[in-house]
Amino acid sequence: MATRLALIGGEEFAEGFEDLHAGLLADLGGGTRRVVYLPTCAADDGEGAIEYWCATAREKLSALGAVVETPRMVDPASSDDARHAQLVAEADWIYLGGGYPHVAMRILPHTLVLEALRSAMQRGALITGSSGGAMLMGARSHIMTAELAAEIGRVWEDGAPADWDPPLPPLLDCLGLVPRSMCAPHFNRLFPHRWLERGFLPNGFALIGIDEQTAWVSTQDGWEVRGRGAVTLIPEDLVPTPYSSGATLAL
Repeated sequence: MATRLALIGGEEFAEGFEDLHAGLLADLGGGTRRVVYLPTCAADDGEGAIEYWCATAREKLSALGAVVETPRMVDPASSDDARHAQLVAEADWIYLGGGYPHVAMRILPHTLVLEALRSAMQRGALITGSSGGAMLMGARSHIMTAELAAEIGRVWEDGAPADWDPPLPPLLDCLGLVPRSMCAPHFNRLFPHRWLERGFLPNGFALIGIDEQTAWVSTQDGWEVRGRGAVTLIPEDLVPTPYSSGATLAL
């Protein structure tokens, strides 16, 4: 069975994205589908933020006809809980919420939930990640340092200028659901292209730059772009190729 994956560039619950979520749900076939939303990447953002994202996921996805569970997997103990692992194991759609991949990689490894997620993926469950969740699905990502977070906050509202060059952060291994890749969400808002000149992309890797409200969705024989923006692939030769919504790429 083909692996079902969807990487989203952020703003996944903003108005206008409902049709894309509905399409992903329709891809799973008829009947009531079970969605498990994991707020793990946002575990360090505080209880209020976690509750907000879980409530929003329930509201937006249940409106499409899905049954939505939002277990609070925010530390190694909760991610090693057999009840939570069973929810993930039985899900039709596992949704990795936004935040920071380095936070989730502190929590998920060697837990029952991660084991259940990998098993669910093998049997054909849809695995979706948005923003930090999409970064988590790649083979590697970067650590959000305090210095980098401050720089992002400075340029977030208006978008990063072309010469934006914040400090190069350390990298970390992630889940590797998309092998030999790194994901850059919010690509239309900000990405420090000068990082590529400074060796940010590991040898043999490709960078997947995904615009907000845009998804890079696996198909039987490749990938498809869905949503409002584009997906930009940057291989190790650092020559970018943008793909607009509706484009497909056979792999």
